[in-house]
Amino acid sequence: MKIFILPFLSTFLTVCWFIFWLFAAVYIFSVGTPQANKLYPFMTDMVWDKNTRWVFLYHVFGLLWINAFIVGCTQFVIGASACIWYFEANSDSKGKGSVWTAMKWVAIYHWGSVAFGSLIIAICQAIRLIFEYYRRKLGMLDKAIPWVKVLVTLTGYLLWLLENCIKYITKNAYI
Repeated sequence: MKIFILPFLSTFLTVCWFIFWLFAAVYIFSVGTPQANKLYPFMTDMVWDKNTRWVFLYHVFGLLWINAFIVGCTQFVIGASACIWYFEANSDSKGKGSVWTAMKWVAIYHWGSVAFGSLIIAICQAIRLIFEYYRRKLGMLDKAIPWVKVLVTLTGYLLWLLENCIKYITKNAYI
């Protein structure tokens, strides 16, 4: 029955991570030089230098990677608990899937493999984010040239398919 607590724990950790990430993102966003907005004089724009831009991109990649890591650890613990239960089950004990043993395994033995799998997922998600950014930039161009819209849609679908294949492979690799 402890396995039913795991998704709630994972959601709680993800929400805590996102709140921490959001505070850090606001802090990074506030670093820069304020300049008056030409269109709205009562507002200011923050102008970043090159390093601040890279720090923010690194921060966004960290969000993707740690989120994928939390999900990967949860998948590993569920899979390992099911394996422990399956191989300990016999007619006398009926098996006990130990969630705590699976958590120890992920913390001691499989930390790196889950981190590597989540890195691959984060890289695929970052590629999709970059693509979506450029797709928005090309929004005006696809009205003028119809085949650009077809190519952009096809590329978006292929990147989505790649990300789902990577997620499927890493999910089964954890098990």
